[in-house]
Amino acid sequence: MEQEQITALLEKFAGGITLTEQEQQALSQYMSSLPEEQYRALMDRYEQVVLQAPVTPEPDRQLLAQVREKIAALENAPRPVVRWWRYAAAAAVLVGILSAGWYFLHPRHTATDAAAQPEQLAQHDIAPGGNKAVLTLANGSTVVLDDAANGMIGQQGAVKVIKLNSGQLAYAGEEAASGKILYNTIATPRGGQYQVILPDGSKVWLNAASSLRFPVAFRDDSREVELHGEAYFEIASIAAPSKGGGTHKRPFRVKAGGMAVEVLGTHFNIAGYSDEQAIRTTLTEGSVKLVKGNANTVIRPGDQGVLDNNATTFKVVPANVEEVLAWKNGYFFFDKADIQTVMRQVARWYDMEVAYEGTPTAREFVGTISRQEKLSKVLRLLELSHVHFRVEGRKIIVVS
Repeated sequence: MEQEQITALLEKFAGGITLTEQEQQALSQYMSSLPEEQYRALMDRYEQVVLQAPVTPEPDRQLLAQVREKIAALENAPRPVVRWWRYAAAAAVLVGILSAGWYFLHPRHTATDAAAQPEQLAQHDIAPGGNKAVLTLANGSTVVLDDAANGMIGQQGAVKVIKLNSGQLAYAGEEAASGKILYNTIATPRGGQYQVILPDGSKVWLNAASSLRFPVAFRDDSREVELHGEAYFEIASIAAPSKGGGTHKRPFRVKAGGMAVEVLGTHFNIAGYSDEQAIRTTLTEGSVKLVKGNANTVIRPGDQGVLDNNATTFKVVPANVEEVLAWKNGYFFFDKADIQTVMRQVARWYDMEVAYEGTPTAREFVGTISRQEKLSKVLRLLELSHVHFRVEGRKIIVVS
């Protein structure tokens, strides 16, 4: 069965038409054969189709949530597990929902049920974040990058600061061999992200509510920057002349939250928000050394180095790279995340405050949501897991 046929069946259901027995069987067989990533993608497509269907603006979230709950329950099954049967069982639940047809799509919530109030969310809708940042030059002057025209926006000594047509920030000019080092700082607000190409050609993607301090020209003997928040780095591997002749590779060092990441040329993500419980460094290519005081450890691709708050040593754990890099790739990715973790990410991207009424739910969240959706759509998707929200101005209230 082709992807177009799958989508057609989902749209048929969203239009209020019950699937035939043959269609249900074909869909079940197709879904149960999918690997995990494709199954999750299909679930996301299903949610999009149903939620956007004009005939069914308020689908039954309890029925749809059964599928997500089935996935989570099967993932907690004792190992070893044959992966395909988890999704066969979950597929059976979804097909059961599909076969229920139009009747079960009609909302059965009361007026006091927060999940049955999409109008309230839409009235206070918030657009997603975007490319927003402020550049602070060495003389203290600032440039709002999202408002600045493309082309040269400043000059630091012999180095030109350029906003590229792609919206990225770049530096061009000869590196300083001596004299005073000039520093710039690029900072993203809540609801913003930005990409900068450093003077050595290294690329940095800044997540929301983050800042990077860096020299406008790196010296021959060192490259060092300071990060607050979260960023993904692709470090350029470059050589410098050695005193005795020849060349050597110049190390790159990122200082973040009392620790440092030392690299030569590699790709990695650092998440070090002050409201999180740890600094997490995830490596996707090359190798890096994590350093804090006398403690240090080397991590390899696919590893995540974790430094808990107030800890003096690192832990190294396997990383879910897709989850770590989801923000950079344009979506939220939740893999058994608690509601507080989910809402911290949502709050940063939509520039919102979060408050809780009652004890926060212990439910875990699994799935992906595009970061290009408006806030109301994100909250409606989260409500599929039986959590409710109320929006008051710039505050999201999580109702337990």
